[in-house]
Amino acid sequence: MSDKAEAKRKLREAEERIKEELREVKEMAKREAKEADVRAKWEAEMAKEEAKKAKEAEKRAKKEAELAARKEAEEAKKAKEAEKRVNKEAELAAREKAEREAEEAKERARLEAEEAKKAKEAEKRVNKEAELAAKEKAEREAEEAKERARLEAEEAEKRDEEEAELAAKERAEREDEEAKKTEEAVVVANEEAELATEEKAKEETEEAEEKDKKEAEAVSAELYEGMMELVILSPVDVGNMQKLEEALRHVQDLRLILVGGSLGENIKMVVSAGKPIPLVNILREVPFVEQVVKKDKELQVSLK
Repeated sequence: MSDKAEAKRKLREAEERIKEELREVKEMAKREAKEADVRAKWEAEMAKEEAKKAKEAEKRAKKEAELAARKEAEEAKKAKEAEKRVNKEAELAAREKAEREAEEAKERARLEAEEAKKAKEAEKRVNKEAELAAKEKAEREAEEAKERARLEAEEAEKRDEEEAELAAKERAEREDEEAKKTEEAVVVANEEAELATEEKAKEETEEAEEKDKKEAEAVSAELYEGMMELVILSPVDVGNMQKLEEALRHVQDLRLILVGGSLGENIKMVVSAGKPIPLVNILREVPFVEQVVKKDKELQVSLK
């Protein structure tokens, strides 16, 4: 091959390399422009939310000031009304005291008259009760004689009833013994049924755990490429949050685009993967990450 042909070949190779590098530069510029656009939209949205919160805080402060002024006016009005009420109650109390003392004097006179009347009635009642006591004593002695005769007849009847009760008691004891055996059989059957139910529940629990495990493994193995949103669930520890950012920066083919939010709320992070990577599995291997859950198009991360 002549020197001229060799020079042309090298020239073509140099042109191809330049074209390839230009293509890569254009792709990187396009990707960075897209990321910058996302970051700008994100920051605009955050600024809009902050402005909205500030406006709401201003409205709350204004409303609280109006309520405080209204409450102060109402308290002054109540104090004036309370003063009038106290004066009125003092006048009523003095008037009621005078009326009550007059009523008490009248009541004492009435009670003394009633006591005298009651003493006279008590004397009549004592005389009448003495007559009744003598009459009741005679009636009671006659009733006691009749009662003794009745008891003797009942004792004879009771002996016959005791013999019948003894036979009934023996029959009841036999029936109780049979019922007891039936109850024991029912208890054994219930225990066997409970054991079977517990074994079935245990099998169903193990199957559910195995299913959850397989689903979690599938999510862990899923590959992610391009931009992805991470939601760091509140409460967030400042130290662990900084460690998470540092860990993400060291993941190969992964770039941390932006972080937004406050510690009192959920924190959102946007990352970009240059090629498919198992992002869920990578996050779960971080020591201070407690849990990673996929929800719609975002990954929710709980820190320890």
